[in-house]
Formats: sequence, structure tokens, C-alpha cells
Amino acid sequence: MKVFVINLERAEDRRRRMEEQFESLGLEATFYPAVDAKELTPDHYAQVDRETRWRLGLWPQADGSVANWISQRQVMREIAKNGPETAAIFEDDAGLSAELPAVLDALERRPFAFDVIKLNRRSLKKTFIPCERLATGHRVGRVRYHDYGSEGYVITREAARHFLENTPLMMREIDQALSRFWENGLNVFYVDPPVVSHDEQDDSQIERDRKLARKKHKRADGVLFVTWRRFVSAIVRDIRRRAAFRRLLRGEIGVTPPPDAGA
Repeated sequence: MKVFVINLERAEDRRRRMEEQFESLGLEATFYPAVDAKELTPDHYAQVDRETRWRLGLWPQADGSVANWISQRQVMREIAKNGPETAAIFEDDAGLSAELPAVLDALERRPFAFDVIKLNRRSLKKTFIPCERLATGHRVGRVRYHDYGSEGYVITREAARHFLENTPLMMREIDQALSRFWENGLNVFYVDPPVVSHDEQDDSQIERDRKLARKKHKRADGVLFVTWRRFVSAIVRDIRRRAAFRRLLRGEIGVTPPPDAGA
């Protein structure tokens, strides 16, 4: 399976760590230059749906989150245009399991229909519903109702096309946008146990930016108004995702045809 790693060119230590991990696993990775959060332009900021975020009571996006959104979409655009039909995308703060190569090989064979398969999970306490079993012994299934993190995931070419066309503006961080099947219409699975983790060696610049943005947001709009908008949007989200989750379990959500559809 073709592997892309999104890496900021000046983050040389991260690149070396990722190169060492992939080399030790016998995997070849294509490093894709990330957009630098310190060099965002008005055209970059124009890709953020600020009006909808304000209406939903969401915090202003951190520059690092905006840069990550644009970077990941650039890789998806490459996949949609030139293939392959199934690829893996990693961030440069991913920790890789020794079982990763076998899992990627099993998923490249597309033993069942999927659009996105998250290789990591941030919250292992969330209910996991197994649906398929890989030849490696790993289970693939659903998380009720979703889990965030985009350190590593597998995406099909058709899913990349669909996401690019149907999510033209950034309303949520990339990991949230990919996970929210009730909004994006993607057939999202998770691997259990995860074969990718979040590397905690670096302090997150994105998180520092996010905290500053939240403080400014509270001062500008007031805590009461922000809380009320978030409360209303949370109720709507809960209703939509519960209904969509039942459809997801029935296999009624997704854009990539089953592997035997053309047979």
C-alpha cells in the first residue's frame, strides 16, 4: 500500500523519527510537505467556514489546525487524481506498531467495503462494535459513535474524491471532519487493537494556539452566548448521529463500491 507522511519541512527531528520507524518496519513512505502554520495566507484562511463555526459556538480554528486541514486535503487531492485506489496517510507525530505492515497489506486487498479506516483511536473506553476480522487477527468495526485523531488512516480513492467535493470548507478539524459519518457520508471503520498511536514526545503547537484562540473567543462573545450555541448544536448533533449510526451498522452509508461490485 502506498504510504504518505505529512511533514513540516523544518520539523527535521520528526521526519527522522518517522523515517526510522518506517525503515524498521520495512515500509517505504512518501513524505509530503505540510503547509506551515506560520506562513498562512488570506487564501488559506478563506478555506475556513468561520460563519458556521460561530453559529455553532465553536472556537476559532488554531493556525496549526488550518494548516493540517489544507495539508491533508492536498494529499487527498493527489490520491484522487493519480491513485492508488487505496492509500494510507500519516501525520509525523504517529507511533507505529510492529503489526502495521501486515494490517496495511490486509486492508489493501479490500476484504470488505470501506471508505476510511482509522488505524488509531484516542479513546479506547468508547464502545467498539466488531464487524470484520482481518487475516492478521485484528478486528475492524465501529466506535459508538466516533473517535477522533488522524495520526494514521487508510482511505480509498473514491472516498478522497467524495470528501474533497462535499467538504470544500473547513468547519471542523480534519480528524473530526473525517470521523463524522453523519455529515460526510463516509463508511468509517476503526482497527482493534490500534496499530498507530499518538507520539507524545513533542508539545503540540496546535494545542497552544487553540487555547489562545479560545480565550479570545470567550472575551469577544461572552461565555454565556458561546455555551448556549454549543448546547443547541450538541443536541442536533446527537439526534443526527444516533439515526445515522443505525444506517451505518446496516451498511447504508458509504461511497466506495464493495470489492466484488465489478465482478
